[in-house]
Amino acid sequence: MFEPYSLFSLGPAKTMSTFGDVHEVGPDLATLLGFVAAGRLSPEVDWRGSWEQVAEAGQALLDRRIAGKAVLDVLA
Repeated sequence: MFEPYSLFSLGPAKTMSTFGDVHEVGPDLATLLGFVAAGRLSPEVDWRGSWEQVAEAGQALLDRRIAGKAVLDVLA
């Protein structure tokens, strides 16, 4: 396992929030697509696996073996 906060780094916060109708996702998706088109957001997923592989995903990120995002699939 990881030490508390070992996967976090200091720096300016980057968040995206919606205050409107969460059932109307079109405007938020348009904003995200605009960021991708402008080169401000990279949607590359370089690693994908089950939530049960969280340690493997974390280690791959720490070791910089992946260049994109790590996505954990959470199934109910």
